[in-house]
Amino acid sequence: MNKKILISVGFSFIFTSTLFGLDKLDNVIVTSKSNKEVLDVAGSASIITAKDIKRMNASSIEEILEEVVGLNTGVNSSSIFGRKTISVRGLDSKNSLILIDGRRVSGTDAQIGHSDFQYNWLPIDAIERIEVVRGPMSSLYGSKALGGVVNIITKQPKDEIASTIDIETGSPSHDRGGNENSFSFTSAGKINDKLSFALFAENKKEEITNEKDDTNATEHEGKKVKNLMLNGWYNIDDTQSINLTALLSNEVRSTNDYLKYYDIQKRHYSINYNKDFEDFALKLNYYKTKSDSHPEQFSYTHKLEDDVINAEIVIDSIKSNHIILGAELRKESYEKIYDKKESSAGNFSDDISYKSVFIQDEIDLSDDFILTVGSRYDKHENFGAEISPKAYLVYKMSENSRIKGGYGHGFSAPTVTQSSDAYQFRNYYAGHGFDGNSNLKPESSDSYELGYEYDNNGTSFKSTVFYNDITDLIETTNTGTEANSVCATWVFGPCPFPDPITIQQYNNVSKAVTKGLELEYSKDNVIDGLDFDINYTYLKTEDKDTGKELKLKPTHKINSKITYVLPYDVETTFRYKYTGKQKDADYETLGAYSTFALQLSKEFSKALTVRTGIENMGNKQLDDSYDYQIRARYYYVGSVSYTHLRAHETREDL
Repeated sequence: MNKKILISVGFSFIFTSTLFGLDKLDNVIVTSKSNKEVLDVAGSASIITAKDIKRMNASSIEEILEEVVGLNTGVNSSSIFGRKTISVRGLDSKNSLILIDGRRVSGTDAQIGHSDFQYNWLPIDAIERIEVVRGPMSSLYGSKALGGVVNIITKQPKDEIASTIDIETGSPSHDRGGNENSFSFTSAGKINDKLSFALFAENKKEEITNEKDDTNATEHEGKKVKNLMLNGWYNIDDTQSINLTALLSNEVRSTNDYLKYYDIQKRHYSINYNKDFEDFALKLNYYKTKSDSHPEQFSYTHKLEDDVINAEIVIDSIKSNHIILGAELRKESYEKIYDKKESSAGNFSDDISYKSVFIQDEIDLSDDFILTVGSRYDKHENFGAEISPKAYLVYKMSENSRIKGGYGHGFSAPTVTQSSDAYQFRNYYAGHGFDGNSNLKPESSDSYELGYEYDNNGTSFKSTVFYNDITDLIETTNTGTEANSVCATWVFGPCPFPDPITIQQYNNVSKAVTKGLELEYSKDNVIDGLDFDINYTYLKTEDKDTGKELKLKPTHKINSKITYVLPYDVETTFRYKYTGKQKDADYETLGAYSTFALQLSKEFSKALTVRTGIENMGNKQLDDSYDYQIRARYYYVGSVSYTHLRAHETREDL
C-alpha cells in the first residue's frame, strides 16, 4: 500500500484521539447481521436516512448513492441517454449487490447492455434508511457482493395509522425539455394488536432532454415511473410473526426516436416467518423477483427471474458469541423471447441454481477486542464450489474510538448469458455481436482494509485504507467477424450498416487492483443550528494486464454538506460535490468538475412542510467526451402534508 496513505491513517488516529471527547452511538447495521452498535461492526458502513434523502432531493437510488464515501458515478459497458451506474471502491456496478429489506433484487446491468434499471425499484418515500457496506460481503450474501452491499430498508408502521402526500415539480434553466413532476403517497400503521401494514405509492415523470446542438437528438431520456409497495405484518403471538411484501413497478424510458425505448416491468414478492425461542431465533424467507424489459427498437423481451429460499438461525445463548447459521437455495433465470414467430430462432432460455450455507460468529474476545469470523460455501451447478471467508478485528481504544481491520474474499458468478455456449446476441445495425462461454470462472477478489472510527455526541470521524486484488475479470475479446445478414437482403441501394460485423466472446482475461483512502467527518452544532458533513475518497486503480488505470474511476472525490437553521425556522442545506480527473474509454483524460446545490425547507405546521431548491447551481455541463451527462441547472418546489398524527408526533416519526 502507498506509504502516504498509511501515514495519513496513522496521523488520523493520533489527531482524533486527542481532539474529541466521549459518548456512545446506538445504531445497528442490520446488513452485517450484527448485534453490535455501528461503531463495533466488522467493516466499513455508511447510513443514509430518510431525512438525508429529503435534503438531497434525490429521485432515484443512484442519485442517493452518489454522495456516499467510496462510491462514484460510472457507467455500464457504455452509457446512452444520460444513464449512470454506481461503482464501489473502483469495482463495476455489477459487482455490488442491491437488497431491499435484506432481499436481493435483479440487477440488469450485467445482463442487458447500457442498462441502469436497478435504481428505480421502489418509491423513494418508502425508504427509512439505506445501509452501504463497502468491501466484499460474499461471506454472507454470496455472488455479486464482491464490491459491497447496498441494503434499502423500508419504513415500519407506528402505533396509529399515519399518511403523507408528497408533491414536487421542477424544471431546468434551459428550454430543451427535462421538466420533472412527482407524486407519492404513504400510509402505515396498526390495524389492531395483531395486524399492521405499510403502503407506498409513487408516480413520477421526467421529460426528454434534447441535445444542445441537435434538438432531434436525445441527451437525457425521458422516464415515467410508477411504483407500488405493500407490506403486511401479522403477529401470531409474542414470539412469532409473518411478513408479506408485494412490490410492483413499471418504468418507461423514451427518446426522440422511440416513445417506449424501453418498457420495464418489475415484480417482487416475499413471505417471511420469524420465531423467537428461548435460546435462539429462527428466520424463514421465500421471495421471487422478476424483471421484464422490452425495447421498442428491437422485437424481443429480456426476462430475468430470481427464486430464493433461505433460513437463518441466530444464537446468542453462548457467552460472548453472536452466531448466525444460514442456508439458501437460489435459482437465477434469463430468457430472451422474440415477439414474432419468424424471429424465434434467436430465442434463448437458461437458468442457474445455487446451493449455499454460511456461518458467522461475532466473538467478544475481551472487553477491548471483538473478532468476527465467517464463511460461506456456494455450490454453482456450472462452475462448481466457491468458498468466501472473512475475518475482521475491532479494537476498542476508548469508549468512542475504534481501530478496525480485516480480510474478506468476494466473488461474482458469470451471468446466465455470459456462461452459456448457446447464447448469441447480434446487433446488425450497430455492427457487433456477443457469444457466451461455458468455461467462464467467477470474478473474485481478496480485499484488505484498516481503519479508525470515532463517534461522540454528534461528532464523527472515520478513516479507512483499502486494497482489492481482483482476478478473472470477465470482459469480451474479439473472435472474428461474420457477414451482416441485414445487408445480405438489403435492396435499397448500398447497405448503410457495418458489413461484416465484429463478434466478441466473454472470457476471463484481466486482473486488476483498486486501492485507496476514505475519510469522513461530521459534526452537529458547529455553531448553534449548523451541522457540517464532508467525505473524501482517494482511489488508485490499475489493469494489471495493460498497466493502465480503469476507465471512469476518478482519483479524487469530495462531498460536503452544510445544514443551517435560518430565522423563522427555515432549514437551509448547501451541498458541494467535486469529481476529479478520470480516463474515458479511449484512455483520454477527462477534466475535474464541481457542482453545487441549495435547498430551503420550512415546516409551517405538523401537517405541512414546503421545500424549494436549485441543483447544479453553476449550470456545469460536461464535455461531449464524457460517457454520461449531468443534469443542467434545475429548479424545484415541493410539499409534504401529514395526516392522522398523534399530538406528540412530528414528521421525523414517519
